[in-house]
Amino acid sequence: MITRYLILISFFFITISPAITQVPVDPAIQAKFDAFINYSNKQQWDSAFSLVYPKLFSRVPKQDLVDMMQRMQVGMTLKMNNTHIIASSSPVQDGTESFVKLSYESDIIVTIEKGGIYDSPKAIQAIGDQFKSTYGGRSVVWHEDQKQYSIRATKNMMAVNPGNSDWKLVEINPEQPELMEFLFSAKILDELVRVE
Repeated sequence: MITRYLILISFFFITISPAITQVPVDPAIQAKFDAFINYSNKQQWDSAFSLVYPKLFSRVPKQDLVDMMQRMQVGMTLKMNNTHIIASSSPVQDGTESFVKLSYESDIIVTIEKGGIYDSPKAIQAIGDQFKSTYGGRSVVWHEDQKQYSIRATKNMMAVNPGNSDWKLVEINPEQPELMEFLFSAKILDELVRVE
């Protein structure tokens, strides 16, 4: 069960190298991004996932994501500090939708609840190994006295406008190519997702 949560956590907090041109961030995208981070930090998952690209929910139901994050809260907490967009692509039109790739940095703090379901050497090691695999060994620090991982992460996200000016967000996860191919057309994959 812990392995399943780790896979879902890594989906939610995945990283890839940023490789996009710096252009000014659209204020509407910035507002959605800030709201998403704010709701996530407050653990208001239903509100956070209401800002996510709805196409994801035809593959992974929204309520499943909300339930997973709520279950995870039983044994650990996640908080993103100093989160800011460092790069933004120009919009790419595909059909009626516009896509903008964002790269952002964040200090992620993962606190293991003392005596909780993740508070065992094996679970802590597995969580740490997953974070190191995702973010790199130098970006992940374990603080034994606080039962806390601190992670300096650079991540990529896609902002999608379905044609009604209501931007939605979705993490770009290169470790799940099938999901990326489901979410994005070949054009978007080539122009924004697979760009190194």
